[in-house]
Amino acid sequence: MKKYCEVFRLSFKMQIVWRFDVAMTSVATIARILAAWILWGAVFTSRETVGSFSFNAMLSYYIISSFLSSLNMSNQISGEVSYIIRNGGFSKHMVTPMNPQGFFGFMVLGEAAFHLFFSLAAAILCAFLFRINLTLINNPLLIAYAMAIFSLGLLFMISFEYFLGILAFKFLNVDGFLHIKGNLISFATGMIVPLAILPKPVVSVMRFLPFYYVTYQPAMILAGQSIPDPRVDLIVIVIWAIGFLILTQIIYRHLRIKYDGVGI
Repeated sequence: MKKYCEVFRLSFKMQIVWRFDVAMTSVATIARILAAWILWGAVFTSRETVGSFSFNAMLSYYIISSFLSSLNMSNQISGEVSYIIRNGGFSKHMVTPMNPQGFFGFMVLGEAAFHLFFSLAAAILCAFLFRINLTLINNPLLIAYAMAIFSLGLLFMISFEYFLGILAFKFLNVDGFLHIKGNLISFATGMIVPLAILPKPVVSVMRFLPFYYVTYQPAMILAGQSIPDPRVDLIVIVIWAIGFLILTQIIYRHLRIKYDGVGI
């Protein structure tokens, strides 16, 4: 475990050097909230509510979900893993005494830890600039529960992105997979529109998919817009997180023996 903590520490420290990337993450958070403010401001000019959301509740949801989304940096894993597999650089991860998935997982967790303060500052700044009366639950147990769901969702996303990355062992170009994934994730995690305004049968199906718990459900709980159901939430995301963790290890062990990359 010590070696993975060292990866976390080095990744955290590297963010001090790459300050522009940190700034752009904060700008992206502000941009998402600004887009939501403009879009939903136009929608709410002709109506009081959309689904169960008032204008203030809608913007509160977007602030919270944008903050959580900015901490999910797992999307970097698929691109980097596929790239170094193609150019032969993945060889070094096959000879070091460290599980590659663990290495990349702790790498993005180190980045997320550094970005935490800046993403939070960006979210608070947006609430102040747009004069949003941020609705946030004050129940410590529910806050802890929401963050536990988010953490499990992040664990799933790390495995999912790693899975897409190691497909480069089998396919020459995985960019098509990554493009489809990007559009799917944006919708399925509730970043485009809150899933609650979709037809109920659609939402009922999505509750059994892992993407529902990556950003949407934690944000809805923190915004006071959803009543958690541990019997469904925890069971579904735990099964997906552990299942994909095991699946990626099996696939990696199967594909790595066919890898003829060179260079360390």
